Amino acid sequence: MPTIHQKALGFVKSKAPPGDVTAILAAFDDYGTNHEFLMNVGPEKGPMLTAMVAAQPEGGRVLELGCFCGYSSILIGSALPSGATLTGIEIDPDSVAIARQTVEYAGLSDRVEIIEGGSSDMIPTLTGPFDLVFLDHWKDLYKTDLIAIESNNLLRVGSTVFADNVGPLFNPEEYLEYVSTSGHYDTKYHKSHIEYTNREDGVEISVYRGK
Repeated sequence: MPTIHQKALGFVKSKAPPGDVTAILAAFDDYGTNHEFLMNVGPEKGPMLTAMVAAQPEGGRVLELGCFCGYSSILIGSALPSGATLTGIEIDPDSVAIARQTVEYAGLSDRVEIIEGGSSDMIPTLTGPFDLVFLDHWKDLYKTDLIAIESNNLLRVGSTVFADNVGPLFNPEEYLEYVSTSGHYDTKYHKSHIEYTNREDGVEISVYRGK
C-alpha cells in the first residue's frame, strides 16, 4: 500500500508541472485540505517563512530540521538568495526519499540537500554558521536541539530561528520559556493556525544575539 508521502507526491505530479514551485505547493495544499492531512508549514505560515528566507544574505546557509514530503524544503529553496543553500535533516527514510524526489521535481537539487538521520546525531556533524534555522520536527526536541545547535557553534549573532507549531496544542512552554529567558534571543510569538485547519497554532521567530 502506498504511503501518505507517495500518495501526496503522486497527486502533486498529476496537478503541477515540474519546476513550477508555486503550482507544486498549491497541489500539496490541495491534497492536505481535501484528501489527507499533511504536516506541512502550509499556506498561512509559509509566507512568514519565505520572508525570513528572502531576507538572508547572498551565499547564506539555511538549516531545516524535519522535511516530511519536502514542502518546506522547496518553499525555502525557491526563496533562497543568490548562492544560498539549504541543508535539511530528516530521520524517517520514507520522508527522506519523497522529500528528495519533491526537491528534484521542483528543480532545486542544486541548492537543497536532504540528509537522512536523527537531529541529535547529525547536528554535531554540521559546520556553521547557519543564517536561518527552521524547526519543524519532533516538538519535544526543539529545546534540546537548539541548545545543541548553539553548543556546536552553528549560529552567528543575528541568525534567525523559526520554530513552527508552537501553539497551545503542542505544549511548547519549555521551548518558549528557553528562547524568552535564556538571554540568547530577541524573540516574538506570531499567532496562526495549524495547517489546513482552524485550530490555533503559532510560530516563534527568535534572533540570536549570542551567549
